[in-house]
Amino acid sequence: MAILFGSHASGETHSRSDVDIAVDLEDVQPADPEYNERFFGLSADLSETLETDEVDVVDLQRASPELATTIFDQGVILIGNPEHATSLRDQLTSTESSIQSPRERFDAALTKIDDHLGGSAVTATDGEAKNDR
Repeated sequence: MAILFGSHASGETHSRSDVDIAVDLEDVQPADPEYNERFFGLSADLSETLETDEVDVVDLQRASPELATTIFDQGVILIGNPEHATSLRDQLTSTESSIQSPRERFDAALTKIDDHLGGSAVTATDGEAKNDR
């Protein structure tokens, strides 16, 4: 699925407008080894096809519920069908993170980073090396 959003979708472009396209890479997830190659390859292909470096590609699976809502409300489906878009919208905008405050989401992100770093000498929450405490 691909959805055009932003100024090009609304018809309110100006000289510095970029092309905003949200995608759902249905057959690859962010944790998959080939994800980066597919995502950045798609971005490069779009830039080449549209003959501009001003292309901003957003993975719908990684978008905040607020951004996903804006994309589905104001975007134009380029590839995909409306039924899939409705299903995906329901999935992406009705998560618990949509009821969390920005501070709660930030704290949750820091916790995930700390968990990922595990035995690292520095944690995301305090920026200090463990040996410095």
